[in-house]
Amino acid sequence: MKAPKLSDADIEKAIRLLDAWQGKLTWEMYLKVLSGDLNHKYTKMAMHKHARVMNAWDAAKSRLRESEPGVSHGNVVIAQAQKRMSELEARVERLTKENQSHLDRFLRWAYNAKGRGMTPEDLDRPLPPKFTK
Repeated sequence: MKAPKLSDADIEKAIRLLDAWQGKLTWEMYLKVLSGDLNHKYTKMAMHKHARVMNAWDAAKSRLRESEPGVSHGNVVIAQAQKRMSELEARVERLTKENQSHLDRFLRWAYNAKGRGMTPEDLDRPLPPKFTK
């Protein structure tokens, strides 16, 4: 049996489904979910006849393409917070490694200074004026 023509209410449901879509979006998956919502199977060609559906499709594809994998698309604020958190975690990791490198260098300097007979007081002397800001 042939599916009935899409009503305005059906088109609205199709658009809302695209607006809320999360994860990979293909015509096969979309039409399968849509058929459950509308109780009829529609084809890609049938959807192409409706400009509003195609505009919503293009917007959904663009939104999903721009978002990071593994990030929830349902809440923009949460997605932005997760992105910021990932950036900060990467920064903390980099700074931790950098700090460890400085500590290792300080230990090397302290060992070499002690080997040359320098005292902590020698090492803590202020810099000459030409080296200060």
